[in-house]
Amino acid sequence: MKNPKQNAQRWFKEASNTLQQAKRTFQQKDYNLTCFLAEQTTQKALKAVLYGEGERFINIHSIAELIKTVAFRHPDFSALLDKGAKLDQYYLSTRYPDAIPEPAIPSEIFSEDQAKEALEIMIEVFGQCENLFAGDY
Repeated sequence: MKNPKQNAQRWFKEASNTLQQAKRTFQQKDYNLTCFLAEQTTQKALKAVLYGEGERFINIHSIAELIKTVAFRHPDFSALLDKGAKLDQYYLSTRYPDAIPEPAIPSEIFSEDQAKEALEIMIEVFGQCENLFAGDY
């Protein structure tokens, strides 16, 4: 993508759409999917920030690593590192039975409390990213 700001806006808009999906799945009591969508929203929002700063290709899927990368330029993101790391556990375990111990399956093991916490973290990180978009992006 030749226009970093346009690419960043595309990623941020998609993050915003995924955020709304996460909220809907929580209301439907689909807690594993809520946790996954919270992780995805956060990942997309952080990547939007990096694309807005000129990154051309980001092959990181860890929220913690993305936060570290963003925090290099925006140190206030460092405070989100531990929270973001909690979302990393939802990247695979919320979808794949072989990512969790047998005989569990993802659709049955995630709780309302986990989903609430994931949403809270998602909203906090998304808000930090949104603040950057309100300014320079």
